[in-house]
Amino acid sequence: MSACLSLAALPAIAQDAAPPEDETEAEADDQSAYDAVIVTATRITAGGAKDVKHFRSIALSDFADGLPDATSLTAEGLLSEHDLALPPAGPCEQLFCVVPHAKPASWDAGTQFLGIGFDSNVDADSYKAEPLSLIAVIDRSGSMSGPPIAQVKAGLHAALDQMREGDRFGIVIYGSDTRVHQQVVDVEGNRAALHRAIDAIEINGSTYMEAGLKLGFETAFAELGSSRGKTRLMLFTDENPNVGDTSAAGFMGQALDGSRKGVDMTTIGVGDHFRSDLAVKISSVRGGNMFFLPSADSGKALFEREFANMVSAVAYDLVLSIDPADGMKVGAIYGVPGEVIADAGAGTVTVTIGSAFLSSNGGGIFATLEGTPAQPGSALAQVSVTYTDAITDKRESDAKPVIAASGPPPANLAKAEMLVDQFRSTQAALTAYHEKNDPAAAASILGDLSQRMAAADIEGLGEEQKLVGTLQTRAAKLAGLMTDGKTEPYEVVGIWRVAMHKGVDDISRGDRVEITRDGEFITERTKGRAAGDEIYQEFAINERQLHIEGTDLVFNYRIRGDRLVLKNALDGVEIQMVREVS
Repeated sequence: MSACLSLAALPAIAQDAAPPEDETEAEADDQSAYDAVIVTATRITAGGAKDVKHFRSIALSDFADGLPDATSLTAEGLLSEHDLALPPAGPCEQLFCVVPHAKPASWDAGTQFLGIGFDSNVDADSYKAEPLSLIAVIDRSGSMSGPPIAQVKAGLHAALDQMREGDRFGIVIYGSDTRVHQQVVDVEGNRAALHRAIDAIEINGSTYMEAGLKLGFETAFAELGSSRGKTRLMLFTDENPNVGDTSAAGFMGQALDGSRKGVDMTTIGVGDHFRSDLAVKISSVRGGNMFFLPSADSGKALFEREFANMVSAVAYDLVLSIDPADGMKVGAIYGVPGEVIADAGAGTVTVTIGSAFLSSNGGGIFATLEGTPAQPGSALAQVSVTYTDAITDKRESDAKPVIAASGPPPANLAKAEMLVDQFRSTQAALTAYHEKNDPAAAASILGDLSQRMAAADIEGLGEEQKLVGTLQTRAAKLAGLMTDGKTEPYEVVGIWRVAMHKGVDDISRGDRVEITRDGEFITERTKGRAAGDEIYQEFAINERQLHIEGTDLVFNYRIRGDRLVLKNALDGVEIQMVREVS
């Protein structure tokens, strides 16, 4: 079974867990620094952010009261969410073979849109079978309580279920203190006890990530002599790591030191608030990569789909070169962070990627070529790749010419071009909104994009059309171009004063109500014996109704001026409130 390739963007038993038994010996591999790639069984996708889930969560939020900031939307993240494998021209007999395709760019008649895919002879099963020693380092501070720690546990259970004979597993936890929760032991024969150790993790204290990492790496270094294959540290946290701290005790300093000593690191960001530059920085450490758990149900799904891939580096120090023909030049490059792109002179552009991993999504790197070849009919460019095989440690290479298309382009090349169009146009719209304070221009740009996407009718872009349509509608409303009188969910957020009520007894005129973006409905009583009491409730909201959870109260809602009206005509319940603070 061939595998897909993708370029990645970057413990002893606890006093409170029953001691599993059994240990063994082995060896470890050497590491160093660069940027990373994530590899899928027959394809490769480029480094940096592996998705734009953070951007989507903001853009599609019921409480979004503007357009999201452009910094969380990256081309590599958007492209990585789609399977963009390009068809190879023939068999591949090595780890990486380049697969170039070109088509005339839809937005400029004088430009070619270039797609560079990757084929491979990797046997996915043999890579998955390589023994692994995994040390999970888990943030158990107070902010991880509830759904975050539940996601982590679900992910770890799914990972443990996939670990095989010869694999080893341990856990380090940090919060109010830092300690080894589960010593590193063989998975085989101890699986049930290890599942119990995962369940036994409890929330406690504040976050001190660097201390947790320190003990995690110490535990991993001690494991190198017992590991039967690779040793990897996997950090789970809802805290943004300080990737600017390259001191020996800092996040990046410890990651670099671990890489040099033979311990790779995967970082799992829990939540949807992580900065888009994190994946780039973390994957600048050779063998490093980063994934995100943005929602309450994403832990199990991610680890069931990607666990074997995220721990399987297959190549290091990849250098991709695009050498345009005379008369041509490389324009923009999409699918890798800008930090890994360099001008090699004489028009040649290189992309340097530190680590390639197995992955379930096929992808590639995309670029524009501008101009006309000096010799009509000649190749548009030469594309080459060099890399170090992670198993043999040998330097290998491949090169292919880029030929102008003589027929219809591959479907995934057209899909990638539309995604690049989406990225470019959305960035332009967000710039118009945030930097020029021109929501009308943003709405126009997004409206035109929406029409192009509908006309192209490309399979698999339904969610993208929904995203663009939502942004276009919001921009139009912000510009005053849509006046349907409809109240948006985000408009109810704020502090209100009760002006009138009927059909409810536990609220009075003058009471103060705070409705938060986090789904809290907080009532502060102002009269009688209950004065000063606060009632904390949670609510759910959609485009029409607001439900106070734990009660039978379901309201239709609307805002007129500074007044919020909550009304349930069937039960005769109505609350009117006047806004104090938005």
